[in-house]
Amino acid sequence: MLGIFYLILCFLTGFCIIELVFKNIGALTENSFYGKKINISSMYLRIPAYFVTGVLVLTWLLYIICCIFRNSSNPIGLANGLVMSAAAVFSAVAMYFIIKRKGNVFKGEGKKITTVEIVVITLVCLLVFYLMFKTLGILDGKLKIGLSVFSDFSTHLSMMRSFSHGNNFPTQYTFFGGEDVKYHFMFQFLCGNLEYLGLRLDQALNIPSIISMILSYSMLFVLAVKLTGKKSIGYLTLLFYTFRSSHALFEYILTIPKGEVAKTLYDTVEFIGSTENENWGLWNLNVYCNQRHLSFSLIIMLLVIVLVLPAFFDGCTRLLLKYRELCEKAEAEKTSKPFFLQLFFKDSLISKEGWLIKDYKTAVFTGLLLGASGFFNGAVLIGTVIVLFFVAAGSDRRLEFVIVAGIAGLLSFIQSKCFITSQLFDPQLYYGFLSNPKNLTGAINYVWKLMGILPVILLLQFVASKGPRKYIMACFSMPMVFAFFVSLTPDISVNHKYVMMSIMLLDIFAAVYVVGLFEKKDVWYGILGALAVFFLTATGIFEFYIVARKNVDERAMKYPYQDEIMEWIWDNSDKDTIFLSANYYLMYGGYGNSLILSGQKMYSGWDYFSWSAGYDVGARNEMIEKIYSCDNVAELYELVGSTEIDYIVVDRVNRDSETYDLNEKTIASAYERVFTKDSGIDRFSIYDVSKRVSGDIDLESMDIYEEPEPDYDFFDDWDF
Repeated sequence: MLGIFYLILCFLTGFCIIELVFKNIGALTENSFYGKKINISSMYLRIPAYFVTGVLVLTWLLYIICCIFRNSSNPIGLANGLVMSAAAVFSAVAMYFIIKRKGNVFKGEGKKITTVEIVVITLVCLLVFYLMFKTLGILDGKLKIGLSVFSDFSTHLSMMRSFSHGNNFPTQYTFFGGEDVKYHFMFQFLCGNLEYLGLRLDQALNIPSIISMILSYSMLFVLAVKLTGKKSIGYLTLLFYTFRSSHALFEYILTIPKGEVAKTLYDTVEFIGSTENENWGLWNLNVYCNQRHLSFSLIIMLLVIVLVLPAFFDGCTRLLLKYRELCEKAEAEKTSKPFFLQLFFKDSLISKEGWLIKDYKTAVFTGLLLGASGFFNGAVLIGTVIVLFFVAAGSDRRLEFVIVAGIAGLLSFIQSKCFITSQLFDPQLYYGFLSNPKNLTGAINYVWKLMGILPVILLLQFVASKGPRKYIMACFSMPMVFAFFVSLTPDISVNHKYVMMSIMLLDIFAAVYVVGLFEKKDVWYGILGALAVFFLTATGIFEFYIVARKNVDERAMKYPYQDEIMEWIWDNSDKDTIFLSANYYLMYGGYGNSLILSGQKMYSGWDYFSWSAGYDVGARNEMIEKIYSCDNVAELYELVGSTEIDYIVVDRVNRDSETYDLNEKTIASAYERVFTKDSGIDRFSIYDVSKRVSGDIDLESMDIYEEPEPDYDFFDDWDF
């Protein structure tokens, strides 16, 4: 299939670029950042690097060519032909020179993978496959979406279909048609292209999601081992990353009557936790099922950190050697020892050694990688930049960080100017995140409830750590600090991604502490270590059970994979077409699901999605109410004429609206009905606003449903 061939080309293109840019990338997995021999297989780093590099390059080239040829009959087909042909030729030529120069770059790398690692890899793969296919698949010929993800999949699948079955170039947000796209959409474009190339809709989303999540585990393992020099810490980091620490399970158990704990836990299918929005599944594995684009960008974040941290450790090593030399000299001369902070300012911050460029290739590559990731997931880009800013402050080779920031900033600026006509973010100070009350006490209580004993473990490890490790811990915590002080969007809940980024990175140091307990080879320390693992993972393990229970096939939401409504929309709309409809999301039933899954643009979809992305939903909702309730044809013409609406949809959701009284007679008297399905209150109709009705029409023959008048005569038979 061409979709699989496209993914193979992504890996091959990434392979060629990485192996050409980095002369010996395999050396990165030979030693820790401290110089200790670790000798893990370079495939753990190489394969993720190949994948994200190839995807970014080919998918951006594909998108740019689609935009250039947007007025052609099939821009995505033309773009695929050009990009895939060029990628195949480039890969073939580049691989010839790479193999001639380097030989087999994987030679001996497979032998480095131990039996324990094979077991871990197998468990990770089983987990990821289970999560992805449980939450999205085809069942009995219908699209099956898990109960824990169906709502957010409204926008994800809609955007995918706007590319695979539409011509959404330049891109608009399908839930707010006619305006720019503020939401990062490039992963959806990648998946939409895979569907266009022949993969089934579920496969087109599941396959890159599975690859991305597995490779994010791989990169986290690499970072953990390079930071600590121990594979055992890497394994434990992956465990903590998978199953989060929280008091939620224990608080939940305390609310259950005695004697009913086991049965209640077994029957639980709703997410637990007492903090705000925790019942959304905001912190557990469900996030990676729901936000499929998150794992892909986390690979980039972890890869970038691995590439830039050598500059930090070079600076630490240089300063510590200098400090030791000065201390020995002071001891010999019987003078006072120098202050390390003073040495830092003199020999790092204002010295040329602290700024000179040593590796410009890595700096340029990292900047391009980061800059290209912005519209794959903007939050991860911001979180990565925050970490890099603080890492740079304590590093040598700071000009390399300037190059990274400059290139990433320039690319992000260009993308924002191309896609967004209004302001991308509205930064505001917002103290406390989701804590209540929003003060120091409230924030501490919130973190304690949300993260369980993890903050205690991290505090103990911070105290026990030496200077460089302390500083790295502080750098990794900065995205979380950002989440508690700054809001970039109207919905502060979206800051949870910054908290999750910090927790993922800090899990490495929690693993350091727990492994340290086991290494003491004392039974009591071993018991403490086992208890720590239990309390750090118990809630996460139970929440995995909830995710599994919530997404069994019997509870899945089922939608048409393709139906006559979608077919009609695809045949009768173009890239600028906008449908006025009720505020749809993927619901239990109704034909509005077909409009969403067609990928065509709606005047205003479900309010929350557009509001949280920064769109002015209030003005459009007011217009929607006016149009649907209008009782004058001339006024209706004027209202619709002031918008970019092409079709008006009327169905049961409009008739049941609590915000306006539908007046379908006015709409039917004004515009020609071009599609209709079913009858009575369930009738689904589409009216073409370009086709005005001339003269009188027989409304009765059109079966225009009206709410029956109350039968007040009914009360005459009652003797009050």
